[in-house]
Amino acid sequence: MGIYADQVLPRLIDKLCGAKDMTVLRERAVEGLHGTVLEIGFGSGLNVPVYPPEVERVHAVDPAVVGRKLAAKRIAASKVPIDFVGLDGQQIPLP
Repeated sequence: MGIYADQVLPRLIDKLCGAKDMTVLRERAVEGLHGTVLEIGFGSGLNVPVYPPEVERVHAVDPAVVGRKLAAKRIAASKVPIDFVGLDGQQIPLP
């Protein structure tokens, strides 16, 4: 991936999709999730604060390393264990 996709796009998505108006939509998107969740397109972890208490673990997939850095504080504050399992949703090392 190029510099735009690697460096700029993850930050832009974090800012635009991290707007407070989006929280209600995120809550609706994760409503009903439980157990182990595979989140393809984890990005900067904007869903982490709104996972329902029934979510026990998250397997995260995202190609953007910058997204992981942006997600670090959200992951550290989360009660849900989050494991990065791959950069490509086509090749996930899960059973």
